[in-house]
Amino acid sequence: MSADRGDTSAAASSRAPSLLAMTLDFGRVIHRNLALIREMVLRDIKGGHAGHGLGSLWVYAQPIVVVGTYMLIFGVVIGSRMTVTASFPGDYTSYILVGLTPWLLMSNALGRATNAFSSNANLVKQVVFPIETLPVATVMACFVIYAPTFALMVSYKFFFGAGLGWAALALPLVLGLHGLLCIGLTLLLSVTTPFLRDIREFVTIYMSVSMYFTPAIYLPDWVPAALRPLLYFNPFSYVVWVYQDTLFFGEIRHGFAWIMFAAMAIGAFLAGLTMFRRVKPYLGNVL
Repeated sequence: MSADRGDTSAAASSRAPSLLAMTLDFGRVIHRNLALIREMVLRDIKGGHAGHGLGSLWVYAQPIVVVGTYMLIFGVVIGSRMTVTASFPGDYTSYILVGLTPWLLMSNALGRATNAFSSNANLVKQVVFPIETLPVATVMACFVIYAPTFALMVSYKFFFGAGLGWAALALPLVLGLHGLLCIGLTLLLSVTTPFLRDIREFVTIYMSVSMYFTPAIYLPDWVPAALRPLLYFNPFSYVVWVYQDTLFFGEIRHGFAWIMFAAMAIGAFLAGLTMFRRVKPYLGNVL
């Protein structure tokens, strides 16, 4: 009897897909449905402002206005007392732009993540619909919405913030890792929220206060020594540091942050994909 159990367990283990197999399968599904993802992204951007005079332009205006407000308050009021030096190669406005823009994108993506499946229950319940596309479309929509803000960030640093360094060549890699991190976290949050509805509120509260525990709008040296460890406990600080190295400092000053960023991106994606594969058969029953 025990031998039969052992054989059954071994057989089940052999049937369980490996991380590589799951990743390749996920990639194939996404590749086959790129046109569908594009349509969902366009629907996401246009749908909320149908009938408005400016249409989908409102989607792009909101993040630019938010970033512009921070630029005015912190860049002008505080930054006017700071000068360009070898250790601070740019004005305070460009420092804010480089740190704040990717954080706002991340915040927007995680805010949408909890509803990726819940708001599309009719699609999830369709057996033939590739629901893997929903989290990816959610993240892609965020990147499209923040594309003008990213363009503003890079342009300002290039023309008014002491230029760009050689590290800017790594921006495609940084954006790729950022996208992978967002997809992984979106997978995790989107499949767990239907079972634990309170996750949405926890995410909202966390993202509301998390920005003030990242080096996005102030220098780490400004933080009292007793509170400075909080910056390192916040995982999004490493995202900000990598962007600052890439676009603000123009060189790698936070080597450990690059390692952490890459590890978080890969780890979050694999964890999210694993959770998704396990929970996928039950999603339709709880939505």
